[in-house]
Amino acid sequence: MYNLPNLYYTFIFNLRVFGLRKGLQFPAYLYGRVKILNKGRIELTAPIRRGMLRIGMHHDNTALPYTILDNRGVIRIEGRTWFHHGCKITNQGTMTFHGNDIISHNTVFDITDTLEMGRNVSVGYSSEFIDTDSHFLIDVETRQVKRNHRPIKIGDFNWFGSHTYVKKGTITPAYTIVASPCALLCRDYTSQIEPYSILGGNPARVIGKGKRRIYNFRNEQMVREQTELHSDGVFTLEDGIDLDKFCEL
Repeated sequence: MYNLPNLYYTFIFNLRVFGLRKGLQFPAYLYGRVKILNKGRIELTAPIRRGMLRIGMHHDNTALPYTILDNRGVIRIEGRTWFHHGCKITNQGTMTFHGNDIISHNTVFDITDTLEMGRNVSVGYSSEFIDTDSHFLIDVETRQVKRNHRPIKIGDFNWFGSHTYVKKGTITPAYTIVASPCALLCRDYTSQIEPYSILGGNPARVIGKGKRRIYNFRNEQMVREQTELHSDGVFTLEDGIDLDKFCEL
């Protein structure tokens, strides 16, 4: 169970960010210790639902790090988007979350260009998404200096393990799984890998194929029980069951 939102900060944040009409529908919930350094512009491009944007979620009352929002650009929320406690969101560009995105605790976003997060993306704790090198390098032979930022685009139904590092220019296809810990993504993978691939390593490479996460909670619980019942730990799904319906929410 998650703790309840901080009612005072939730009320103030919604009115200041979304105005009176939208704010009183409480599309955002704030939890625990949250610092709003700059609110920037946060756009809701989906039908408003209470708590569709949640910032600083946590499970208990132990001492928690601050969740920090420093938004000097635009953040677009196109569906449910949850940030757990300790996340640091620094944005000077445009961040888009397409919905049903869950960001685990202590994850860092440092965006100066563009971040596009697909639908149903899960990010493990202490990961980083940084679309800039911050500083510049000059080629000592050609004397050329290249742009130090490029957009990041994450496909639908991606699952990132903890301590994943996503650098500028990263593009992933749908249904990509990134194994933890310390995988480093830094290129366009859409022409190199197929959906249902597993990436791992530094820099990331394909370490598995044909694997798909089961997002359906009931089916995941059923599979957990069935694998424990089988002596070899393997449960086989019947051929007649639709895999999309079985796996997706």
